[in-house]
Amino acid sequence: MTEEIKKSLDELKRIVKEYTPEKEEKIKEMVKEIYIEIANAAKALSQAQDELRKIVFELKIKKTSKEDAGRFYAFLKAKTSAELDIATLLDRAWNLIVVEENDEAIKVLKEVLEIEPKNVRGLGLLGLALMNKELYDEAMLYFQKVLTIEPNNPFALNNLGFICYKKGIWGEAIEHLTKVLKQQKDRTACLYANYYLGLVYLERGMLSDAVRFFEEALKIGPNLQEAYYYLGMAELKRYEFKKAVEYFDKCIKIDKSSKYAQLAEEESAKIKPIIEPEKIMRKK
Repeated sequence: MTEEIKKSLDELKRIVKEYTPEKEEKIKEMVKEIYIEIANAAKALSQAQDELRKIVFELKIKKTSKEDAGRFYAFLKAKTSAELDIATLLDRAWNLIVVEENDEAIKVLKEVLEIEPKNVRGLGLLGLALMNKELYDEAMLYFQKVLTIEPNNPFALNNLGFICYKKGIWGEAIEHLTKVLKQQKDRTACLYANYYLGLVYLERGMLSDAVRFFEEALKIGPNLQEAYYYLGMAELKRYEFKKAVEYFDKCIKIDKSSKYAQLAEEESAKIKPIIEPEKIMRKK
């Protein structure tokens, strides 16, 4: 890791620790800039690797016959080039997914899988890019391929759970997501497993369970804005109007410009007259 990248990461860590909604845009910009720095560093590393191979090749020519040198160079290239190419392509694909360039990411990830068809990260990211485009059936195939290689892979299980939720396959969704929670290895995976289970139970009308899972998600990730929104919706359906407004307000506070903040404002505006009739009358 270069000193410049390390400094950038340290600065990003510092800002994230002091997170406030006003810093959201700055953090997003910093993340994009650091991704670009890392991609450029990876490219420079690739060029350095090529240069090293050439130097070693020239050294070998000095010491052995051309035939022996050619064999040595071919061996060295085979051992290093593919691994480096895959790592660079995977980083590029992830960068594209982050900035929502899913079509370009899919092209890059297909290159990865041509080189290494069973690359777990490549299969998972391709599934994610397809899922982001709502191509759920295609995405499922890639996550299932991941599970044939790593049966307990939390990334694949979580995303399969989400896809099953979107397709209304409740039993399978719960099965996949519960497996993630039983592992308890990855906090981020557990965060989204709880959140997705909350969505499943909310959709099924099992409101107490939905509330429980959303609350568990927020214990792990207190700034998961969408969890506050759906927690508010669950409380609204339970006729707990004051609680619903509290959660909608928390959702709005995290990032006022987001889609979930706008939805929360709309829902909150509908129910505030019910719980604050005196204030509404005074305004009139």
